[in-house]
Amino acid sequence: MIDFLMQNYASQLQHLQLLLMVIGALVHLVFAGAVARDAGALYQLERRTALVSGHVWAFATLLGGVYVAAVYWFIHHSHLTIDKERS
Repeated sequence: MIDFLMQNYASQLQHLQLLLMVIGALVHLVFAGAVARDAGALYQLERRTALVSGHVWAFATLLGGVYVAAVYWFIHHSHLTIDKERS
């Protein structure tokens, strides 16, 4: 009886882990797409992305997720960097 419960519990944990991996992958894809779109918008405004190209930022966001997207936003859209750029 105990063995059956343990196997059932382990199976549920594996399914939950797979579901969380799929959700994480989707979140990474969505944020990478948003960074790529924003980098394209910056290019249309004749502004360059900092440090590397927009493609590299999008790929880095695909791998790093929300944290890299936050760094991208801070570098390109926070008032700290925008005010320095206009000065």
